[in-house]
Amino acid sequence: MAIKFNPILRTLLVVVTIFLLHVSAAQAGRKEVISGGWKKHDVSKELNNQKKLDSWRKIIGFWNPITNTTDPKVVEIAKFAVDEHNEEEKTKLKFQEVVKGEYQVVDGLNYRLLISAKDGNTLHNYLAEVWVKPGVKSRTLTSFEDCNLIKGNDVTCSFNSFS
Repeated sequence: MAIKFNPILRTLLVVVTIFLLHVSAAQAGRKEVISGGWKKHDVSKELNNQKKLDSWRKIIGFWNPITNTTDPKVVEIAKFAVDEHNEEEKTKLKFQEVVKGEYQVVDGLNYRLLISAKDGNTLHNYLAEVWVKPGVKSRTLTSFEDCNLIKGNDVTCSFNSFS
């Protein structure tokens, strides 16, 4: 009895198989594998090249540091987080700056930002997470915590990609 596959499922199966063959060939230390339009290349050189390895971090799920915290898009997302928190919690925080940040590629982008904001005359650091869905221009504040009030291990104001 022959198994019939949906064309999409068949394509996905082929892609996954090729990927797994590529990975197992690289792990086995083989010098040449087939990838990128059937072009042969030296896997050992690629694996030893740190820049290429770092570029793999941008694959779905890894947190990557935001190198320019004054980028207008990053600042806009941080201000959105403060405004949403003010609206939800009936507070009057005033955005100051993005201290640090990182992003994660998911179905859209997750931003984890360490934000400096004033509560009256007191400057506090806040850890905010915002999910951005670029195609539909949707933003959702998923977390907002005052780092000055956090006790124990409930929330950490440090990040995966920060030293």
